[in-house]
Amino acid sequence: MLDQSNNKKLPTIVIGAGSVGVRFVQELFHNAPSTYIKLFGGEKRKPYSRENLSKFLSGKIDEDELSVDSKLPDSKYLTTYFNNMIQEIDVENSLVIDSKGDKHPYKNLVLATGSLPIVPNIDGLDLKNVIVFRNLEDAEALLCRQVSSRNTVIIGGGQVGLDTASAMRRHNTNVTVVEHRKRLLFQHLDDHASVYLRLYLDDIDIDVLVETTVEQIKGKDGKVSHVVLDDDEEIACDTAIIAIGIKPNINLIQETGIKISRGIIVDDFLQTNYPHIYAIGECAEHRGFIHTWAKPGYKQAKILAKNISGRKPRTYTGMATRIEFKVIDYPFLTIGENGDSPEKRKEVMFRDIKKMTYRKLILKNGHLHGVISAGRWTGGKELEEAVENKQFIWPWQLSHFKETGDLS
Repeated sequence: MLDQSNNKKLPTIVIGAGSVGVRFVQELFHNAPSTYIKLFGGEKRKPYSRENLSKFLSGKIDEDELSVDSKLPDSKYLTTYFNNMIQEIDVENSLVIDSKGDKHPYKNLVLATGSLPIVPNIDGLDLKNVIVFRNLEDAEALLCRQVSSRNTVIIGGGQVGLDTASAMRRHNTNVTVVEHRKRLLFQHLDDHASVYLRLYLDDIDIDVLVETTVEQIKGKDGKVSHVVLDDDEEIACDTAIIAIGIKPNINLIQETGIKISRGIIVDDFLQTNYPHIYAIGECAEHRGFIHTWAKPGYKQAKILAKNISGRKPRTYTGMATRIEFKVIDYPFLTIGENGDSPEKRKEVMFRDIKKMTYRKLILKNGHLHGVISAGRWTGGKELEEAVENKQFIWPWQLSHFKETGDLS
C-alpha cells in the first residue's frame, strides 16, 4: 500500500490550501525535504485559517493573523498554485487537470478539499445583505454590516452561528438566532448545558428560537427586510446570515470512482480505494465519522506525511472530539460523547446555578467516555487524555465530583 517505487521526480499533489492542506505540506517537508510538492488552492487569496474567521469578525485578531501562507516551506521543491483549483482527477492515468487545462501527473494525491456551507433551499437567498458565512470574503462583508445593521437574524445555532451572533452584537445590533433543532450546539451540548447557554445569551440580549425554521427570506427594493418562520411569524431584519453548518466538499470526487459516502471514505492509513490517493481533514470520512474541526485534520496530516515519506507505517484510529469555545466570555467544553446515544451509560452531574456552572461526566462500565461543561473548567488537556484513554473513574472520584465539580 505504501509502495514508493514511482518516479521520484513526480510530485505529491495536494488539493486544498486550507489549514490542513498547509499542515500536510509542512509535515511532508519536515519528513522528506526533497519531495516534490504541488499545492493547489481555489481562492484568489493566499491560504488562511477558516477556523479563526469568527475571531477575525469579533476583532480578536487582524487579517494578517489569519494567514497560514507564511508557514509554507521556502523550498525549490514546493510549487504553489493559488486561484487555480483542480477541475478534474484522472485516476487511471494518475494526473489532475487544473482550471487552465494544464495536466499534472502525480506520485501521490492528497485530497484536503475541506468543506462547503450548508445552504437551505428557501426563497430570498439572492437578496442584498443575505450572507452565507464561510470564507474571508463573507467575514469582510459582515464587518461592514456590523456597524450599519440594526436587526440581524442568524439562521443556525451551531458554533459558527453563535460566534457570528456575538460578533454582530458588538455595536448593539438586535440579534436573533434561529435553530431548527431542539437545542443550540446540538452535536456538542446536552439539554442541560444548552439551557445554561440560553440563559447567558438572554443576559447579553441575544434572542434565541429553537425548534423553529425559516421558511422564506423576504425583501424590499432588492434588500432583505424580514424572514418568515414556519408558524408564519415574521422577524424584521436588515441582515440575514446563513450559518447552518458545513458538509464535506466532495464535488470534485463525484465522477472519479473514488468511494464516497457523506465524505471521501478512507482507511486507517487515510488511503482511499485507489493506491496513492488519500484524503484528510473535513472532506475525509474515517470509520463512518467526519471531523468538522481542524485538530484531527492536523493529526491526520502528520500521520500521512510520515507514511508517504517512507517512515514506518502509522495508522489513524480517530481521536476524542474536543470543542472548547466562548460566547463572549462564557466558556464551554465538550469532549467525546455528548450523551444522546441510546446505549447504556452512567451520567454524573454537578450544578451551581449561582456561578452558572454545569459539568457532566459520561461513563460506561466506570470508564470515562465524555465530558460536557458550561462555565470555566481548567485542565481541558488532561480531561481530553482521560476521555481518549477511556480512563477508569473511581467511586471516590465520583463522590468528590458530585460535591465539588472536580475529579481530584
